[in-house]
Amino acid sequence: MFVRFILVLFLFSAAGCVSTSAKRVNNSHLMISIPDARLRILEYHESGQYDRDVEAKTRKIEEVVKKAIADGVKYPAVIMSVEDVLVSTYNIRKKQGFADNSCARKALDYSVILGILPVIKPSVKVFESLLSRGIPVFIISHRPENLRVSILENLAGAGYSGWSGLYLLPPNHQDDSSGFYEEVRKGLHRTGINIVATVGAIPSDIAGEQTGTPILYPNYIYSLR
Repeated sequence: MFVRFILVLFLFSAAGCVSTSAKRVNNSHLMISIPDARLRILEYHESGQYDRDVEAKTRKIEEVVKKAIADGVKYPAVIMSVEDVLVSTYNIRKKQGFADNSCARKALDYSVILGILPVIKPSVKVFESLLSRGIPVFIISHRPENLRVSILENLAGAGYSGWSGLYLLPPNHQDDSSGFYEEVRKGLHRTGINIVATVGAIPSDIAGEQTGTPILYPNYIYSLR
C-alpha cells in the first residue's frame, strides 16, 4: 500500500541527499526504498487499477447528481479540478522519476504551457454525462491566470467543452492557494448555485465550505493506498 511518507522520500531524493545524521524512524517497518516506491506507483497506474479507481469515483459523481435531481435541488452544479482530475500529469512525472525537484517542476510547467497533458478518459465521460443532464460544470486550477490560454487549449484538445467557468489562481493567492477553491465555491453559492459535488486530486481541493459531496480522485503520489 502507498503511504504518505513516500512524498517525503521523494523530496529527500529530489534534494540529492538523505542526511546521515537524521534520527532513526521508530516505525522503520513502514519504510520502503525510493525505487520500490516508484515501482509501486508504476504498478498501481499501469496495471489498470488507477483507471478502475477513477471510474469508481465517476460513478460516485453520477450518484450524487442523480440524487440531487431526484431531491429537486435548485441550480445544482459540480466543480472539477484540472490536473489529475480532467487531465493527467502521470506521463511527465514518470519521465522525471516522480521527483519534486526544480527540474521536474519545470518539465511539468512546460507541459502545462504547451497544453499537452493527456485526458483522463473516465473524467471526460462523466463530464459529458453531467452536461447532458443539464448540470453545469465549473473548472478550477491552482495554475495562475496567465496560463489561461494554455489551459483552455489543453482542455479543448483533451475533448472538454461546454463548461460554465474556469477559475485560475489570482495574484493574491500566488503565495498560498489553500483557500482559493473554497473562495470560488462561496462565490458561486452567493449567486444561487448549489454545488452538489467538488472533485479534486489533493485534500485541499475539497476542503472547506460549500463542497457538496467532496470526491477525492486517487493520486498515485499522495495516495494512502
